[in-house]
Amino acid sequence: MIAKLIIYAVLFIALAILISSTTRIALAVFPAFTSDNFALINGVGDDEEDISNDQPVYNTDPPILPINQRKFAVKMGEKGPKGVSDVLPRLFQLPRRTIDPAKLPYKCGVILIQHQIPGDEGAAIDDWIRGIIDSNDDSGAAYISSTDAGSREAFLAQINEQIEMKGEFYWTVLGSGEHGLSLASDGDVLHKLRENMKERGCQLVAMSMFSEPLDYSMKQTRQMFARWCKNCDVTEFTKKLESDSDVNWRGQLDYFLYNNGEIESYNTTAKVKDAITKLREHYDLVLLDGKDDFSKEILKVTGWKSPDGVEIAAEVNDMEIGGLRYSKHMVKQYTKFDAKNGDADFYDALHHIYHSDLAFLFNQ
Repeated sequence: MIAKLIIYAVLFIALAILISSTTRIALAVFPAFTSDNFALINGVGDDEEDISNDQPVYNTDPPILPINQRKFAVKMGEKGPKGVSDVLPRLFQLPRRTIDPAKLPYKCGVILIQHQIPGDEGAAIDDWIRGIIDSNDDSGAAYISSTDAGSREAFLAQINEQIEMKGEFYWTVLGSGEHGLSLASDGDVLHKLRENMKERGCQLVAMSMFSEPLDYSMKQTRQMFARWCKNCDVTEFTKKLESDSDVNWRGQLDYFLYNNGEIESYNTTAKVKDAITKLREHYDLVLLDGKDDFSKEILKVTGWKSPDGVEIAAEVNDMEIGGLRYSKHMVKQYTKFDAKNGDADFYDALHHIYHSDLAFLFNQ
């Protein structure tokens, strides 16, 4: 009799666990109905609209749905209830700044290059910019780097000098990386700079570059290891990164919004929407590493020539550095970081909006 009671108790517990798991899965796939979901599912919005370099952008605050909902839409197909045509129309209709190729190259202006690509590849971009300016010295161009400035305040002061500069203007390239702009609060700086260039008959071309999350995480690990683990134990460093302990990890979305400043704690979906809104409002070019050619865009905008026909330096792809080796557990931890800080949702939204690409969903 006691044995039967024990068996019934075990079966009851198993059934409770099964019901609980089913409920959680259902909530993940079919989230609560909200006003944002209503707007997106019903395709609220006009036809797709691009905004020229001179035209102001209006904040319509479009909803950006989480990855799991867009994955489900893709599985439903192009047509049908909650299929791609129902769930994704707003993502493809988001207005954004564009550059008219017929007006290129511009005669003068400021090029803002916003990126937080760690390690050797980020340094290669910086070196290439300096090299292209040196080889086109007749353009009168200058380069201002936030890394060289050493602080956000010093970098902003140098930007203000450009705005207040009198006389004929040529070209200035602003490299905003470490200690650079924080778009959560510095949007007015770009607005003021754009207005100043327009008054001078020049252009502000703001571009931002982003890497695929896994690629970024590997470069970030390499940089952290090179900077802070010169004399530390490699095994200890790896175990800390692979564990759920507190790791000072900052993703691309956090760098774009806050740079090295304090990160605000709020809903990931809202953070992604905020960043996408900033990009649409202030940036003429949003480039994805591996899909867009950064160097060609610079040359088209300015009309400069690349020295010896070389357009940009290469990246480093080694799986091992100084005894540090990327592991399965480390990659799994990267996935947790990307989900927690919003990088996965953010990069996915960039693919949809700037490349009309749904295939990226299947890689996650």
